[in-house]
Amino acid sequence: MSVIGESLTHMDLYTNNILELASTIPITTRLLNPDVTITKRTAICGSSITLDLNISESKISQVGLDIKACALGQASACVFTTHAIGADIGIITELRKNLKTFLDTGTFLIKDPFTRYKYFEPAQKVPYRHDSVLLILDASIDALQKVSSLKTKSN
Repeated sequence: MSVIGESLTHMDLYTNNILELASTIPITTRLLNPDVTITKRTAICGSSITLDLNISESKISQVGLDIKACALGQASACVFTTHAIGADIGIITELRKNLKTFLDTGTFLIKDPFTRYKYFEPAQKVPYRHDSVLLILDASIDALQKVSSLKTKSN
């Protein structure tokens, strides 16, 4: 496949690191009684995610996940969900901004515990796949915003 004048194969995109992350998602089941559930889908490749969260003091306390995505989406879900407990919307929003910057420009500003996003460097050359990498973060931000708006309405 030709991408912006460069030839990129699935082997180039789906590196061993990406495939390893994709195969080791720590959470693969849904929560029974989540505080919030969000389902998101990418338009171009059709990756989809249903994310269940329990929230305590505006931070993620439990995660449930049903993901049907390419290796990039699965690997991103692995990196994020491994360290999602305790994250709040500020942390996730900053992570998303920094990951988008990395995918767009190559500038890596992501800090621990999410530094394994460095393995997504090959995805920089395939902009139409960026949404798959960002899907878990977009779903998490939407879920936390939804919980916040529900709390505002109930007060």
